[in-house]
Amino acid sequence: MDERDRLLPIDAVRGIAMLFIGISHISFYLIDDSATLASDLRAIGFAATPSFLLMSGLACGYQLAASPTTATALRILDRGLFVFLVGHLLVCGSLVYMVPVGTAFEHIVITDSIGVLLCLAPLLKHAPPRRLLWTGAVVYLLSSVLALSWHPITRPQVLVGALLFAINDGGMPDIGWVTPTIPYCGIFLLGVGVGKLVSQSRQGGSSRRLSSRLAAAGSAAVLLALAANVVRHFLKPGLLVYWAPKNWADVILTTLNIRHDAPPTLSYALFYGGIGVALVGYLGLLRREEEGSLTLRLVRPAAVIGRASLVSYVLQQWTIDFIPLWVGFESWLTPVTAPVYLALNTVLMYWVALLWVRHQGNRLMTLGLRPPHHPTQERSGTAHAWPHDRLPVFVSVVAIVILTNLLALENAAMLTPGKLALVPTNPYPWGPARITGRHSG
Repeated sequence: MDERDRLLPIDAVRGIAMLFIGISHISFYLIDDSATLASDLRAIGFAATPSFLLMSGLACGYQLAASPTTATALRILDRGLFVFLVGHLLVCGSLVYMVPVGTAFEHIVITDSIGVLLCLAPLLKHAPPRRLLWTGAVVYLLSSVLALSWHPITRPQVLVGALLFAINDGGMPDIGWVTPTIPYCGIFLLGVGVGKLVSQSRQGGSSRRLSSRLAAAGSAAVLLALAANVVRHFLKPGLLVYWAPKNWADVILTTLNIRHDAPPTLSYALFYGGIGVALVGYLGLLRREEEGSLTLRLVRPAAVIGRASLVSYVLQQWTIDFIPLWVGFESWLTPVTAPVYLALNTVLMYWVALLWVRHQGNRLMTLGLRPPHHPTQERSGTAHAWPHDRLPVFVSVVAIVILTNLLALENAAMLTPGKLALVPTNPYPWGPARITGRHSG
């Protein structure tokens, strides 16, 4: 998206999601001090993923509605491939001390899901926004219920369940390789639909009306999720008596649980996704002429971080998940010092994002896939959507990456635990790791 045409609410919510990600990740260092506090912080951080998926879809839909051309779709596809291929390496590399030795690159991270979903752009170019909203809601609901009720048994079933629905009943060889791809697709499609509505409302001069509706809808979703979570406690005794033998009691109770993210539940999407939608709506109601307002002064730094969302996310991964363990000062991160470190990380993230935006760094996040050069040919349908000399390269790279990862997963049971042991478990000799499950004696 052109920097001059960016939407403040989208960028701001992306930036706010980065803060929630930091809160979630810093919680891992507090498990030994207070498991309850760590669990609560992780629950607060759950707002990051649905909000970020919605904003990614919203930005995609906004661009496709503003310019429904092959060039726009290919530009989004190119960014999706970059996020999927390069983003995977950058993010997974930061996990080498957080996961069992040699398993870092076997993990599915959020950038993988977003990259794959962005590659759907050519299919969504002319899709009506309301159809996308209904499709996204149905895809999410059905896939969530299926994921909660299905217990894979065979090896192919375990693989499909892990990669598409984040089902992990203990059959996976490592702690990675799980992602709710299909439910995430539902959230993304909802975002694309909203993005197209935002574009249409801006063109028709009804932006404030749509912002009001988004604020109301997001707030209603949050309240509905809270109500469902309360009702869950009253239903639990009866469900366990009458429905437990058929396993539906667990499905229903989990569906109403806000904090269940793998697989993600209906209440989880309503609550945390509702927060993201409501924020977009409320921020869309801000009047730009009120330059001195406190809200705008707080929102703009978040928007700067959101404009460089991938760089901000990767930086945060390395400063929170890698550096403390690499240097050996994770024992200093306590309930008192962790907020200070998180604040320093946020300041650093802001300044890096500011420099990145000023120098238009987002233009570097490309694999070089070029759209048609002649708009008149594109409109007439005679332009070639894919450069013939680059298509085999792109297809080969993506196929090799996917095949390599699938082979690593299939052979993980035979290679664990000594595979790819290029990094020692405890990289610093002057003190043992203190995170639960990582004590080195």
